Amino acid sequence: MNAGERANFLVEKHSIDFIPHELRHGKPSDLMFVWFGANMELPVVAAGAATVASGMSLQWAIVAIIAGVVVGTLFMASHSAQGPHLGLPQMIQSRAQFGYYGAAFPLVFVVVMYLGFYAAGAVLGAEAITALFGIPLSASIVILSVLSTIVAVFGYNVIHKFEKYLTFLVAAVFAVLTAMLVFAPPATAAPGADRGFLLGPFLLAVSVSATSQLGFAPYVADYSRYLPEKTSIASVFWYTYAGVGISGVWLMIFGATLEKRLPGGPIADIGAVADGVGGWFTKLTFVALVLGVLSINALNIYGGYMSLLSFASTFYRRFRMGLLLRICFIVPVAALATWMSFLSKDHLLSSFETFLTLVLVLMIPWTSINLVDYYAVRHGKYEVEEMFKPRGRYGRVSVPGMAAYAVGFAVQIPFMSNAVYEGPIARALHHGDLSWIVGAIVGGVVYLAAMRMQAARRARTRELVGDRA
Repeated sequence: MNAGERANFLVEKHSIDFIPHELRHGKPSDLMFVWFGANMELPVVAAGAATVASGMSLQWAIVAIIAGVVVGTLFMASHSAQGPHLGLPQMIQSRAQFGYYGAAFPLVFVVVMYLGFYAAGAVLGAEAITALFGIPLSASIVILSVLSTIVAVFGYNVIHKFEKYLTFLVAAVFAVLTAMLVFAPPATAAPGADRGFLLGPFLLAVSVSATSQLGFAPYVADYSRYLPEKTSIASVFWYTYAGVGISGVWLMIFGATLEKRLPGGPIADIGAVADGVGGWFTKLTFVALVLGVLSINALNIYGGYMSLLSFASTFYRRFRMGLLLRICFIVPVAALATWMSFLSKDHLLSSFETFLTLVLVLMIPWTSINLVDYYAVRHGKYEVEEMFKPRGRYGRVSVPGMAAYAVGFAVQIPFMSNAVYEGPIARALHHGDLSWIVGAIVGGVVYLAAMRMQAARRARTRELVGDRA
């Protein structure tokens, strides 16, 4: 099997293990297609719609969306840059910060995150299938789940190719929809006047926009890990940033505008706009929407399977990597995600907003600790083989990592504002949520300080041992 054949294998053979250098292939520009295509989908439109659900003006919602996307994508793209140099899935690399067993803790939240994102996307995609073919919503959810599962089973290369070709179709469809919405808006408009700038809803809109981008962070490096090791960090960062940032701003603003101007849900509203071009374009639009959701849900199943396997392999290390193992983990993930889709289909928008804000609270300490470790503590220098050893260099449980995560989570509590809990500072900010900013800064700073203290103690110990010798 020559290098060209290895680079084009149809069914991925590797999973959470290190990707050998002879199998590395592709170029960083591929990542722009992957993340542009993955982000051009209905849940991003729904996230944009959530930013104006409180009645805040569209102009201020746009400012909030841009601010949230700019910052959220900064974190996400920084994770992507780790993939080529480590050749590992993102969450396996977390063992360097949290320890071999400690890294299993955030993995639980990550799996739940994938399931939640999947459920939101599946409901919206199923609504598009129902609008297209007139079949029951429940049947549409199952059909979409089966198709997404098949793509996930094939793995890395098929996902990359699928996203590349999808990008052109979905971008063309949304370009026409955007032009119709801006230059030829429907005559009917959603009732209710704009309430201008509202501090609390503005901060919440920034959080929702940032979370929509940050949701990719735990698996973004999974789709750059096959790139050659010498691929530059800057190129991976900027192609990822451009792909997910441009699509995120575009579709969230589109969703916010749609929510302001039309009274229905995202599917009905998009269908109404598409009807302005013609029935043929409405059908094409629904096809593009279904494919967009199929693509992102394939990523969610793939990421969920990788995370679940990472968790399981922490305690059972005799798995044989291959297609059978992939199927054994993918099918349960897909089945559970489909079940969650049925639970959320009747109250999607409010559930999705709450889910996004809760995910942000749980994942922000992890993302800041991971990035501080990679860029400020170890400067990208890791011993990959040690990450697969319970008694290896990175330890069973890393006290600095776990302590920083606990502190990073705890400091967010007074700043939280969601359907589950509202802290006193958030209440003073008119229900605004600043928890993610505080958690990111404090979690990262505490980890950096703890690692430096640990390094200083080890240096002193070595000096004492040397003196005694």
